[in-house]
Amino acid sequence: MTDEQRPEDQNIRGQHVDKINVDGQILSADEILARARQRAQQKQVQPQSQRIQARDIPRQSVSEIAAIQAQNQQSRQRIIAKKPNLNKIQTPDPFAAEIETIAANQTPKREESSQDASQATLVKGSAWLSAGNMLSRILGAVYIVPWMALLGSNSNRANALFGQGYNIYAMFLAIATFGVPAAISKLVAEYNARHDVYQSRQLTRQSLLLGVILGIVFGGAIYILSPWLSKGNSNFVPVLRSLAPAVAIFPLMSMIRGVFQGYQLMSISALSQVVEQIARVIYMLVTAVAILKINPGNWSGVVVQSTFAAFIGAIFSMMVLIWGWLRYHRILSQPLDTTQPHEAASTWGLIFSILKESWPFIIIGSAITLFQLVDQYTYFDIMNHFFAYTNEQLQVEFALFSANPNKLIMIIVPFSTSIAATALPMLSGSKATLTREDIQIQLRQVIKLFALVMLPSALGMFAIAGPLYKMFYPIDVSNQEGIYLLQYSTVLAVVFSLFMLLSFILQALSEVSIVIKAFVFGLLVKVALQVPFIRYFEGMGALMSSVIGMVIAIAFMLSYLKTVYQVSLSDIADELWQLFIGAVVMAVIAYLIVVVMSQFIFPLDSKLSVTLTALISAGVGGAVVCLLYLRMGFGDELLGSRINRIPAILRPKR
Repeated sequence: MTDEQRPEDQNIRGQHVDKINVDGQILSADEILARARQRAQQKQVQPQSQRIQARDIPRQSVSEIAAIQAQNQQSRQRIIAKKPNLNKIQTPDPFAAEIETIAANQTPKREESSQDASQATLVKGSAWLSAGNMLSRILGAVYIVPWMALLGSNSNRANALFGQGYNIYAMFLAIATFGVPAAISKLVAEYNARHDVYQSRQLTRQSLLLGVILGIVFGGAIYILSPWLSKGNSNFVPVLRSLAPAVAIFPLMSMIRGVFQGYQLMSISALSQVVEQIARVIYMLVTAVAILKINPGNWSGVVVQSTFAAFIGAIFSMMVLIWGWLRYHRILSQPLDTTQPHEAASTWGLIFSILKESWPFIIIGSAITLFQLVDQYTYFDIMNHFFAYTNEQLQVEFALFSANPNKLIMIIVPFSTSIAATALPMLSGSKATLTREDIQIQLRQVIKLFALVMLPSALGMFAIAGPLYKMFYPIDVSNQEGIYLLQYSTVLAVVFSLFMLLSFILQALSEVSIVIKAFVFGLLVKVALQVPFIRYFEGMGALMSSVIGMVIAIAFMLSYLKTVYQVSLSDIADELWQLFIGAVVMAVIAYLIVVVMSQFIFPLDSKLSVTLTALISAGVGGAVVCLLYLRMGFGDELLGSRINRIPAILRPKR
């Protein structure tokens, strides 16, 4: 306020409140407040449609409005200082709500909400698939205890035959499904990101048809090729043929699971896996008891029915998927927008598109199986060339380094595929909308989530390998060798899992050639090292060549991610190091519990003692690592806002 704007008569200056220039008019404090009341009343009676909407105000005007508000507040305070009675009148700023609303809707916060939503989706989806995979794998491993107990002295031979049959079965499943389920998940996510309901529905319909065709073709193929694949082993032919019905139905079942995962309905896929394993295990044990009761020496007949159980499990899994389809029909079959024209794609053109997207997933889905098939088809010949073992001895040795540890490490390996399967549609959606920053954030989140699950799982299994191995397999003179091989196999589990995770990530980002090159390099290294390593280390040598080959492939993929997407393990090195330290502490405590119990409580020479030791050490170790991770602040990665439900003493200090 200038001197020219003040009253000229000095006597009446004290009788008037200072006035201020507001929008070109000289107003007193009373006039300003009266005007404010009038505008507030007008705002209350103004129709909602005519009110100022936060979204209608340009983002750049927010700072200007805030500055005006600050100036008005300063003027108000100066006026009140000259006339304190006005302080009794509480008049709210009529624009405060709008400004707060505008500030709340700014881009950074929206991006943060989007990132939180993506993280929540990733964690929730991974939790469902991880739980489903874990339960199904545990069921698939727990059956081995009564199954091998029933078979007695023939248990290792039977398990070796069972493992060889399942390796070929897994390879045929990978080829039969042609990676289509993962591709469907990816394409459905992309269509949903573009809100293309018509293409999504057409893709679903044609993929189911493709599943039926692939099942018939490859189910017949494994039945016809069984004599050739058996390499002269007469016991092997009926095992492979018993798997043909499962190969026939599995592609269609996998297509349906892919659709559910594309819509982020992970719970149905997880439930179907659990039910599949329950039905399979029940059939295996019931038929094993029935066959051995009639003919105690017919161990090959038990294996045949145990492999046929895969078909029984698939039937029950299909029932769950049909139930899920009916329950979520509104989500899976969203109504079409009839106001928009739809371009009908050619049936065979769409199928070709599916196959084009899916064929790299064969490499991803069967990478572990292909490495194991190299062992299966080279180990016996190499050993026969350098050593004078009988076929029965080689079958037992193969079981010790391949079939036996494989059943246990495959309990934890699916964690990586669960995380990858959840991340796949999310990353595909980000790729489709070209949000590079979101891709980087999600990549780092996926890797951290992988380490959070895999490190304690692998190190925990390493620590309790002794009682765990004896818990699942017969307690005999071969245990010590089997325990060493299981411990080394936990290292193999980590590299297998990381390879699977990175392969899915790169495929989701349409980096097909990188996945293929990495796998080919790794497999060539495996093949090159196979003969010398088996020659000097026997079964352990086969595992060592697999680890080295996988590490080469992983290094290649990590290098590409760092170069192209600026994402590397060094970006989250602090978090990874903390996760590793927590897992090591847990493993040491679990191992000490095993030592104390075996030395001072009871020896590990009975099924009861090894079972109790394994369960107690695993339970205490699990509780320790959960506590450590919560105190380190990693609970937020899994629980999000639910971390507030955890007692304050378990949460990190803020």
